[in-house]
Amino acid sequence: MTAPSSNQENLVRARAAAIGLDLSPSCLPGVISNSALLAHYAKLVEQHSLPDTCEPAYEYIP
Repeated sequence: MTAPSSNQENLVRARAAAIGLDLSPSCLPGVISNSALLAHYAKLVEQHSLPDTCEPAYEYIP
C-alpha cells in the first residue's frame, strides 16, 4: 500500500473531529486503509446492476 497523502490524513482528522472522536496518530494509517477498502467495496456494489424484477430483501438474517 502506498503512504497516505496529507490530504487523506487531513480529511480523516476532520471527520473524526466532526463526530467528536479522539483519533490516535498511530491509528490513522489503519483508518485510511480501511476507508479505501470500504470505498472499493462500495464501488463494486454500485457497479452491479439489478433488474427491476428482483425482489427486495425485507429482512436480513445473518
